[in-house]
Amino acid sequence: MLSVNERSFELVKKLLSDPEKYKINIHKIKEATIIDCGVNVCGSWECAKLMTEILYGGLNKINYETFPLAIDDVYYNAVHVYSDYVVLQQAGCNISGWELKPGKFAPVLAGPGRLISRKDNDWFKKYSDYSDKYHKAILTAEMSRIPSENEVIDLIEASGVEAKDVYILVASSGSIACSVEVSARIIEQSLHRLKEEGFNLKNIIEAHGFCVIPPVVKDDLLAMGRLNDCLIYGGQCTFTVDCEDIEISSIINKITSDKCKSYGAMFKDIYEENGCDFYKVPMEMYSPAKVVIINQKTGKIFKSGKINVEILSKSFNFFK
Repeated sequence: MLSVNERSFELVKKLLSDPEKYKINIHKIKEATIIDCGVNVCGSWECAKLMTEILYGGLNKINYETFPLAIDDVYYNAVHVYSDYVVLQQAGCNISGWELKPGKFAPVLAGPGRLISRKDNDWFKKYSDYSDKYHKAILTAEMSRIPSENEVIDLIEASGVEAKDVYILVASSGSIACSVEVSARIIEQSLHRLKEEGFNLKNIIEAHGFCVIPPVVKDDLLAMGRLNDCLIYGGQCTFTVDCEDIEISSIINKITSDKCKSYGAMFKDIYEENGCDFYKVPMEMYSPAKVVIINQKTGKIFKSGKINVEILSKSFNFFK
């Protein structure tokens, strides 16, 4: 069986081998290895790429490209992602669905390390019974500071491996690394919506997508808002599936962000309206801008949603 932690650890070793190249810092806390990819350091595009591929379980590469639509006459970077093991990669490793401790401004936790010690409150329980048996756990945390000793202890205990075998990559919302890896969640953003609308995920053969990468801003609240606006208004995911056309036509017009009641609002405002708690934001808001589904059984192509450069422009030009 594939071990996503084993494959991700090969990429972690690349980061650890050359901190200067990747513009990272390395800390030891309670014997665990903390890799600062964008808290007290700038990080780099190569660091962001590796961090994202780690969140893809080391199973697929990601590429950078130019976003095809100009936003206020500016062509921004975009991330192009591929997924050959869609449920395992996106719902298992990449989805930010591990709420270690609830509360306002709770850390956003993800990574293949979640799959070693399966937790009842982890969303992946709804998707698969896959469990990784590797002896090292790779985790990521979206935080504006280095985790405290108590937080690291919590993560060590939750991971179920020895402290020396826990690796935690940390980046703030206002960093290059976080900007890339969140935009790269465009497939995950679409997958959970398929699940919620009753589509059989076993029908999925592969997925790929692209999403604009927002301009970096050091204010974490503004940065977090822009990151989510990019997924909601600036990304497309394409699935190849094998099923009956009716299974697609019955859900295709329900899964994109333009079908949400709050469509048109900036995510920052929605987040604040829900007490700055990601888990209280209505799940339908975590929808992609555009989805394409190709049915290889019949050759028919289904499309829904749209990329909205006007709202992206508003998001990118919002300042305190």
